[in-house]
Amino acid sequence: MEHHDDKEHQEKGKEIVGGIHIGKKDLWMMAGGALGVLALMGIGKASQKIRPAAVGAVKEGYAFKEWLTGKAEKVKEDVEDIIAEGVHQYQEDLTSTADTVKREKDILEKIERIIEEKLGKAAKSGKGGAQA
Repeated sequence: MEHHDDKEHQEKGKEIVGGIHIGKKDLWMMAGGALGVLALMGIGKASQKIRPAAVGAVKEGYAFKEWLTGKAEKVKEDVEDIIAEGVHQYQEDLTSTADTVKREKDILEKIERIIEEKLGKAAKSGKGGAQA
């Protein structure tokens, strides 16, 4: 019966090692973990050689970030200046238009008064001529 159980476990991708059932995935995980530990040990030794290059790469990355941030600030300031100038010109145009409308209204009122005066004089001279 044990022989039958061994066959069944082998068919499912598991092997019996010393009475412990170990699957192929478990073996790969153990192998990966062992490689990870070896890699960390190797990095510890190699870190003395790699460290200056890594520090230099971080320094250059940080310098690039600072440069990019500076450029972004400049662009932001330029956009804010353009917007402020556009709003100012818009408000000047509104003021100019309001002044133009006021002047046109004043001119029309003067013309209206002149016409009323002329019509009033014409009406007076017409009445005076009819009475005489």
